[in-house]
Amino acid sequence: MLMNAIPILKEILQALKDLYEKGEEHVIYINKLPITPEDWELLLDVLEEGQIEITYSSKTQPAEWRETGIYGVWIGVIKNRDDKPVLETIEITHFPKLASAQKEDIAESIKYLEEKLKEIEERGAKGSALD
Repeated sequence: MLMNAIPILKEILQALKDLYEKGEEHVIYINKLPITPEDWELLLDVLEEGQIEITYSSKTQPAEWRETGIYGVWIGVIKNRDDKPVLETIEITHFPKLASAQKEDIAESIKYLEEKLKEIEERGAKGSALD
């Protein structure tokens, strides 16, 4: 029995329009809504499969996202350390935010790369071959 598939598809459509026209992203927390197996089946049938899968390998909170056949619509699953889903989402965005590099991670990478470059330059200045 269908309960919420059609309202969810309408929400996705409006969110896609907002993403296109205003750049606004939107997240639907699927496991927080009453959804029947028939709802989920219809959603997956309409959204279809895309070409991209993203896996975030973390010991404490692994996650995965799949692009749907509708550009800008992603299905995400965030799991606990026991690999059980704790959050299921439909994200209307260019790229899932949690899968993107975070500002603090980029700062850490800058520091790491600066240190490595300094080590390489110091070895080169001493005339030793690079390892």
